[in-house]
Amino acid sequence: MKVSGENNGNLPSPADARHKLERRRRRRKLCCLLCLLILALLILAAVVLALTVFKVRDPTMELVSTTVSGVSPNISLPAPRLELNVTLDLAVRVRNRNYAAFAHASGGHTRLLYRGAQVGKARVEPGRIPPRGTELLRLSLEVEVDQLAADLGSLLADAASGAVAFDAETRLPGRVTLLGFIKHHAVATSDCHVVIGVPDLGVQSQECALKTKL
Repeated sequence: MKVSGENNGNLPSPADARHKLERRRRRRKLCCLLCLLILALLILAAVVLALTVFKVRDPTMELVSTTVSGVSPNISLPAPRLELNVTLDLAVRVRNRNYAAFAHASGGHTRLLYRGAQVGKARVEPGRIPPRGTELLRLSLEVEVDQLAADLGSLLADAASGAVAFDAETRLPGRVTLLGFIKHHAVATSDCHVVIGVPDLGVQSQECALKTKL
């Protein structure tokens, strides 16, 4: 016969029950803390990747060299007529600083300007620059005589001074694709001012301003 109030050996005592409850609570708190820690680490990793690997950087353009070939401007008389055969050959290096390839489409081109008026144009062939790679663009710009003759007075004055200045504007639209489906568009431009000596057709100076639009 069992005395009333005695603890049944098959049932936990109140102290044991409280101890088990505290252990369950500690385990739940520990699990919550671990989940929060893992979540924080994942967020931190995502931020680091967004600021490094997945950040789309501007492709840069650099004018490596400019060479001029042809014949110096000549005015034939008695009827004033401009005789000219000049070609500018530009070497432009495009550097892709991204961890994904940069593909430029068929819209790339270079315009040759004289005093703001277009006197020549060259098309940039489509291409693909590998991650962290470079591509050397070779552009040949032939001066259009008819367009240049439209400002014959200024051309004669410049030629008499011994130098003729041109502006070369290069535009290169492209796209960077991350993870195969995240696409970012960019347009890299390079505006160069080139001064050509007359009559030797040597390049006296070249200055470029680079710009990229994302």
